[in-house]
Amino acid sequence: MDCSDAYDGEAPTYLTHLPKYRLLNKKDAFNVNSQHATMQHAEEHGPITSACVSLLLTTTVLALSLTNSPNRRDAIQRIILATPIATALTQATQPALAYTPDPDPLRESLYLMSRVQEATVQQERFVNKATEQDVLKSKMKLTLRLVEKNYRLLDQITFAAEYVTPTSALVDATTAGFESAEALQNAIDYVKSDLKSGPFEKDQKEYITSNLTECRERLFDFLSYMPPDKLQAARKRVEEENVANRDEFDGDSDAGVYNPVVLPWKNR
Repeated sequence: MDCSDAYDGEAPTYLTHLPKYRLLNKKDAFNVNSQHATMQHAEEHGPITSACVSLLLTTTVLALSLTNSPNRRDAIQRIILATPIATALTQATQPALAYTPDPDPLRESLYLMSRVQEATVQQERFVNKATEQDVLKSKMKLTLRLVEKNYRLLDQITFAAEYVTPTSALVDATTAGFESAEALQNAIDYVKSDLKSGPFEKDQKEYITSNLTECRERLFDFLSYMPPDKLQAARKRVEEENVANRDEFDGDSDAGVYNPVVLPWKNR
């Protein structure tokens, strides 16, 4: 059961900070399958805990990376039906897997928005490397869903708007924030509904990348109205987590290929 072609062998850096995220080898398959079943249960019956929801959304993409056949969706459905929910609940609620948010709510929100910016760069790389619509759709549909569910961009903008300085810039700041969220949603909707199969048609890739870029750039505009010290601290957390993940992946023959993007604020 080889997962070397998952994400072209890359571990998306904006997800590796989440619990249990990494490219998996065979021995990890049972854990992933159980957690994926729990995610389906949580979606149908409501969240178990916030930490579990974050974990279980992440493991959707991991489960898919374990099956490389053309009928991956059918294979995963069989996995879901064969996995007891009780077992999944036991594994998913282990304290060691819990996500620990920043105790400062604003820093946590800024951290999540920074992760969205990072994710847009990674997604653009997927688009630029893709040659077939269906291949890109299968990859991006899940990863964009994880970005949407885990980081809740519109919620972060709504919350952080209370901290806009100066207050006279509230309209400009929130406009930028909402346009950022809209651009991300445009990309999500297009990948979900408009990508079909076969080679790309004219302007398809450009439409996706332009919305990802718009999301990232308008977020920069919004974040420029945030307290600089808290924004810097949030970005530092992203950087430190990425370094820790890089060190974990280095020298691990089971880890797959860790190929991080350049964090977007490093180029400004």
